[in-house]
Amino acid sequence: MKQDKFLLIKTIGDGFWYDMHHTLSNLLLAEITERIPVIYWGSRSMYSTDETSNAFEQFFLPVSKDGMDRLIENINRDADIQVADRYTDIECIMCRMDKTCPYFGLNSRDIYRRMLKKYIRLRPEVENEINTFYAANMEGKTMLAVHIRGSDKILEVSHLHELNKLYPTKIKTYLKERPDAYIFLMTDCKDILEEYKSVYDDKLISTDCKRVLKNGGGVHFQEYCNNKLKGIEIIKDTWLAAKSDYFIGNGFSNVSRAVCELKDWQNQEVTLLF
Repeated sequence: MKQDKFLLIKTIGDGFWYDMHHTLSNLLLAEITERIPVIYWGSRSMYSTDETSNAFEQFFLPVSKDGMDRLIENINRDADIQVADRYTDIECIMCRMDKTCPYFGLNSRDIYRRMLKKYIRLRPEVENEINTFYAANMEGKTMLAVHIRGSDKILEVSHLHELNKLYPTKIKTYLKERPDAYIFLMTDCKDILEEYKSVYDDKLISTDCKRVLKNGGGVHFQEYCNNKLKGIEIIKDTWLAAKSDYFIGNGFSNVSRAVCELKDWQNQEVTLLF
């Protein structure tokens, strides 16, 4: 019998979409190396609820029929198992593809989009929460989704405050052409939310989630009574933004990248600020 080959994709233990991009990159690696992917976000994950939980499967269905139980069985049989627990850039994996690979010639955004579509399936209860909010607040409206980062992003992007000053002009241009449009605001900052509420009033739509002050620590580092909620909040915002008609985001943010990857946007429908 042919021996099964596995790729165990573990958590990096960082922000949600950093971990997701790590996971998606390794799903690509599993395909091109013909390995069975098994995703296990253990206790190291910021979204883990206890020592034994698989945080990934709190939000998504398993990517293959072979989960941790099957993998453990094969460990006992000295199976061929590789472990992905260090971040590998997708560009490095793309370099290993040849013309026989169905993803050859695609850019990283297109490959991430295909990995998301092929492997990532929301759990029914998570999908229902997203759809319920959309039906109550966004359905039937022209929607501009806007993602603005604050808090600890300043440590990565030194000109973050200058970048954030570019949003009002972009929004104004969009609303001038579509005066009936609404704004779905994704932000990790209380200050930014309050500022935009004062400007756009009832045109502004946002979810009820934990936020921090503009120069505070990142939301993903905050204490939650249940770390699953921390993941639900970012998933909900990201999927809702991808249901919008137009998107303005932060080109340095994994969350903004994810919104671009979840949907096959036309070029004129997305603006990333750098």
